[in-house]
Amino acid sequence: MSQDRRTCGRHQRQMSSWSLLLCLLFLVSPCMGFFPNFWSKVLILSFDSYTHQYITEQAIIKVSLEVLRDTTKQADCDNNISAYISPESTNSFFYSQIYLGRGFWRAVRDVVNSNADMDLKSGTAANPVYHFDSERIDDSIAKLREFWTQIILSVRAKEYASARHSLGQLSHALQDFYSHSNWVEMGKKSIYLHLLQPDEPAFPLAKEDTPTCKDCFTPTCRNNLLLSLKNSNLLTTGYTSSSFPFKPKGKCSHGGIFDKSRLLSARGGINKDTNSFFFSPHHYLHVEAAGLAAIATQTALRDLKDTVGPKAFLKLFSVRQAPALVFVMDTTGSMFEEITAARLRAHSIIQSRASRAEQPGTFLLVPFHDPGDPTFTFSDDPNQFMQHMEALMALGGGDEPEMCFSAIQLALTHSPPESEVFVFTDASPKDAYLFDAVKALALEKRSKITFLLTEEQTPKRSRRKRSSKKPLSPNRFSLYSSLSVASGGMAVFTTNSDIHKVSTIVEDNTAVGKVNSDSSVDFLYYFATVTNDTHPGLARVEGSPVAGEALFIYWVLMCIFKNSATLMCGYHTLYIYFRCPSFPGAHSDRPISKGVVLRDSAWC
Repeated sequence: MSQDRRTCGRHQRQMSSWSLLLCLLFLVSPCMGFFPNFWSKVLILSFDSYTHQYITEQAIIKVSLEVLRDTTKQADCDNNISAYISPESTNSFFYSQIYLGRGFWRAVRDVVNSNADMDLKSGTAANPVYHFDSERIDDSIAKLREFWTQIILSVRAKEYASARHSLGQLSHALQDFYSHSNWVEMGKKSIYLHLLQPDEPAFPLAKEDTPTCKDCFTPTCRNNLLLSLKNSNLLTTGYTSSSFPFKPKGKCSHGGIFDKSRLLSARGGINKDTNSFFFSPHHYLHVEAAGLAAIATQTALRDLKDTVGPKAFLKLFSVRQAPALVFVMDTTGSMFEEITAARLRAHSIIQSRASRAEQPGTFLLVPFHDPGDPTFTFSDDPNQFMQHMEALMALGGGDEPEMCFSAIQLALTHSPPESEVFVFTDASPKDAYLFDAVKALALEKRSKITFLLTEEQTPKRSRRKRSSKKPLSPNRFSLYSSLSVASGGMAVFTTNSDIHKVSTIVEDNTAVGKVNSDSSVDFLYYFATVTNDTHPGLARVEGSPVAGEALFIYWVLMCIFKNSATLMCGYHTLYIYFRCPSFPGAHSDRPISKGVVLRDSAWC
C-alpha cells in the first residue's frame, strides 16, 4: 500500500511539474520576436537561441566601451578597454563591469526590462505595430521613429530613466523586423537603414491583395515565400492569430506552435525568432536574423551617441558615473561653520573626481531657510556648482524647527537615482508629516541620506539666532536618524567646533563603484565570469533589509550533476549553489558550462 502511495505521489508531482510548464508556455505571446530573456529560452529548451536580452546587452556593452575608449583621458585605461571591445571576447562581460561601473548594469537592466515588457505586457504584446507583424510595416516604422524622438528629447531633458524605457521599446521593435520580415530571405546581408533614417531609400511593400507565401506542411518551411517577392524586392511580414488585422488568404503566417494562423492558407510561417522548428518555421535563418538585429541595435546606439554627444550618452547608461552629490543646506544664521565646512568638502570632492577616470557626476544644491520655500540648483559643471556654494550665506533666523523634509523631498525629486544626499542642519523638522513620503522616495531612488547635525553641548548658544522660547527636546532629531538608517546613510551628531573634521565623511562616501557588505550578492555579481552569455536574469540586491519586505530568492545555476545541492544563506538573501567536485577537469578558473563561474573559489 505504501509503495502505491509513493508511486502515486511521484506521478502527481510529475504531472504538476508538466502542468506548470504548460501553463508557463501558454503565457508566451505568439507574436513575440526573439525570446525576451534567458529564462524564456530555458523554458522552451532552446539554449542556443539568441534573445532580446542578449542582443541588447551585448550591443550596449560594445558601444559603451567604444565611447568610453574614445573619451577617456587616461592612455593606459584606453589600451585596456580596447582589448575587450570585440564581441567575440569571452571576457568582455566581466571586464565591462570593471570599466563601465556598477551603475551601468542598473541602466542596462532598465533597457532590457523595457524591451522584454513589449512581449509580456498586454498593451503591446498583441499589437502588431510594436513587432513588425501583419504587414503593418509603415505603422511600425512610424512607431520606431516615435521612440527615437522620445529618446532624444528625454536625454536632452536629462530624463535618463524615460530615455532608457523608450530605448528598450525601440530596440525590441528594431530587432523584431529582422526575425519577422522576409529581409533575410531576400538575401540581404546589411541592415535596413530606412527604418530609422527617412532619407535612406525605402523598399516597396507587398500590397494587401498580393500573395506572399505558399503552403508548407512541415514544421520547417523552406522556400515557402513566393519567388516573385524576392524578384520584386517586396517586403512582407507574417500574420498572427492573436492580432488584428486577420490573415488574408495567401499571406504568410508568423508560424510556430502558438500561432493558429499557421493552419490557414498559406500554411506554415516565416519567423526566425529561435533556432527551434517548434517555434520558428525559418529556424535555420535564426543566426543570420540575430546577427543583423545586433548590427542594427549597435548602429542605432552609435547614431544616438552622435546625436546627443558622447558625454550625454555615457550619462544615459551611468558609465563610470560618480554618485550625484547633493547638499541640502540649512542657511539660518547659526549655520556659518556648517556652510563653510560643506563648501570645503564639495571643493575637495570635485578636485578628487577631476583626477579620476570616471565622469564628474552631477551636483545639486538645495538651501532652505524658514520662512520661505526651498529652492534648488542643478548643474553638471563642477565650477558652476562651486560658484553657487560660494554664494551661500547664513542669514537671520526664526523659530527653531525648519522645513527640512521639504528640502530633502525637493532634492530627491530632482536628483538622479542612487545619489549621495548630505543634510547640514542644527534644527528639528517643522514638516515631520512628510517623513513617510520622503522615506518612500529615498527607497524608490535608492539614494543614501546622511545627516550632519550640530548642537552645542553647553546651554549657552550665543550664535543661535533662532527665537525658540521652549526647551529643545532631546529626541528632536529622531526622525533624521530613522531616515538615515532606512536609506543606508548615517546620522552624525557633532558640534560647531568639530564640524570641519566630521564633514570628511562626505568625501569618503562618494567613492564610485564602492562595494558594500550589505549583501553577498555584490560579491557574486561583481566577481563572477560569465561564459557564452550574460548573467541569466540575475538582479542585484541593494541596501539594508526593510521591515515587511518579501524574501528574495536567487537560483544561481552553476552546473547540475548528481551531487546534492548545497544551501548557503546570505544577508537577507537565499542562494542555492550546485557543487560538482567529482566532475573531471573541474577548475575554479575554467568555464565548464553555460552560466556563472565564480573565480578563485572552489565552486565550478
